[in-house]
Amino acid sequence: MARKKKNEALPAQPRWLDLFLNFISVLSIDSKETGVSTLNLYGSQKRYLAELIDGLDRDIHTFVFLKARQLGISTVALAVDLFWLIAHPGMQGAIVTDTDGNRDKFRIILTRMLASLPAGYRVDVKLHNRANLVLGNGSTLDYLVAGTRKTATKVGISRAYNFLHATEISNFGAIEGIQSLFATLAQKHPDRLYMFESTARGFNLFYTLWQQARSDPMTQKAAFIGWWANEQYALDENSELFKRYWDGMVEVEEQERINNVWAKYGVRITPQQIAWYRWMEETQSGSTGLMDQDYPWDEDDAFLKTGVTFFPIKKMVSLIKGITSSPVPFLGYAYEFGENFMDTKVHSVDDADEAELKVYEEPSEIGQYVIGVDPAYGDSDNADNSAIEVYRCYADKLVQVAEFASANPINVQVAWVLAHLAGLYKNVMMIIELTGPGEATVLELKHLRQLFDAGALPIPGDGGMEDIFGNARWFMYHRSDSPGAGYVFNWKANQDSTTTNYTQAKDLIVLDMLVINSIQCALEFQGIVQEGGSFEPAVTTGKKDRVSATTYAVRAWGDWCRPSMIANKETFENEMQRERALEAQREAGGQATMVSHVIADFFDKKEQQREDDEIDRMWE
Repeated sequence: MARKKKNEALPAQPRWLDLFLNFISVLSIDSKETGVSTLNLYGSQKRYLAELIDGLDRDIHTFVFLKARQLGISTVALAVDLFWLIAHPGMQGAIVTDTDGNRDKFRIILTRMLASLPAGYRVDVKLHNRANLVLGNGSTLDYLVAGTRKTATKVGISRAYNFLHATEISNFGAIEGIQSLFATLAQKHPDRLYMFESTARGFNLFYTLWQQARSDPMTQKAAFIGWWANEQYALDENSELFKRYWDGMVEVEEQERINNVWAKYGVRITPQQIAWYRWMEETQSGSTGLMDQDYPWDEDDAFLKTGVTFFPIKKMVSLIKGITSSPVPFLGYAYEFGENFMDTKVHSVDDADEAELKVYEEPSEIGQYVIGVDPAYGDSDNADNSAIEVYRCYADKLVQVAEFASANPINVQVAWVLAHLAGLYKNVMMIIELTGPGEATVLELKHLRQLFDAGALPIPGDGGMEDIFGNARWFMYHRSDSPGAGYVFNWKANQDSTTTNYTQAKDLIVLDMLVINSIQCALEFQGIVQEGGSFEPAVTTGKKDRVSATTYAVRAWGDWCRPSMIANKETFENEMQRERALEAQREAGGQATMVSHVIADFFDKKEQQREDDEIDRMWE
């Protein structure tokens, strides 16, 4: 056998490979290029099978395929559907399409495939109509339509499935409807198989599925199949079109993409393919953005949607790549809330998913900080997490040093976390969204101060908390177009002020002046779209709590902290020099080089004090 090219290689796993290829070789389909013919696989379809086989060999049962347009993936996936139902008697499956027309088209293709099966593969068909396919071996396949309108009804009600093929998910309208279907899928059936394949078309339900699969490689497989995988997407080098669109030169951006495809997918792009892409870009798509969406070079290009995302998508993709390739290590902690502030405990956790608080940089004795707070349901009804973002201030940038995000605490408990963080980072300006529950959070902080002042709560001498009301201060808002007095504490969002905040954050991201260390925070930024004066996640299941809290921190820095830091030349470079000088002094003096008040110190020592007091009372 001739050696296959790198972009055509299939895993050397004879069981699945032979079974699939033997089954597919006997099928007939209606091809737009060749008419009724056997299913001769394109390179893109071979790549699809390669990814599927690789996952099955690793006991993976859920697959998310991100694809370019017109690669034949849906057709070969239908062949896999039929194979799976025949090879595994008693399967309960479903195909979910976006429209009635595609549902009917798929049924016609499956009918043709069934009729073309030779005796050795044929199985009795008990029933086959617009609703379902029932085979003689007990396997069934329901035809479901998700619909493209947001008012579409739920699908798959009162059914349970162990096989599912969902296609063109990016067109689905009712996310809640399809999510109810996902909840019916079996989790332990040994032959379960779930395939989701779609083009991207921006930030939508499919984007959520893609991100989930990428973050869970142990149980799911996310596979990208670009336009370059289909050998049909190339111009004949002897054609006039090729001569027109291939001049022997490659643009800088084209070369970057060519190099990236080789590095990530092992595919070498040919001049014939480049000429085809240029021709399509000029004559068919109308814009580079649509080409990136319909014919992406890699998975990051695929989710571009011109004019939709508020924060520059390519900048966000670059930022996210930087975070994932060189992540900043963090210390993770979880809170255990008691009936009051003094009963609260915090403990370290090793699992990132359990970390409500992530500390990327411990407090500096010379640092200035801003803390943005967005309580759950404070910024909008879709904001179900309470988020607290801590940034260190410099004259020329903001650097994220800590993040708290959780749906667990009630509003007064959010105040306790804020008090804890403010006491740790000391020289801080706090800004909180007062709309909705935010005012209750501020009132709880005021009550804490009253209790401390009255002596009803002991002031610890070792945790930094005694400084919360001395060095921590509230943001004061003043309209930029008002020449006189009229300051108010904290923040109440409206359309104009929200637009200003988001625009300021956008500018900082473009200029590399906002350093985000949290991947969750960066992903929330990436998914924000603007609709009029509203900024919301493009996916209805998405979140923006971290984004809102960050924009508040940006506002506090720009209004109050940055002007004086510019005057004092407190740039990042100058402050780092000061840090190094202080470190050298500490080492020369034999002092500890780590900041003494680490996150858990205060609560650990407070717990010990309570135990000591209890022992004293018992002796008395």
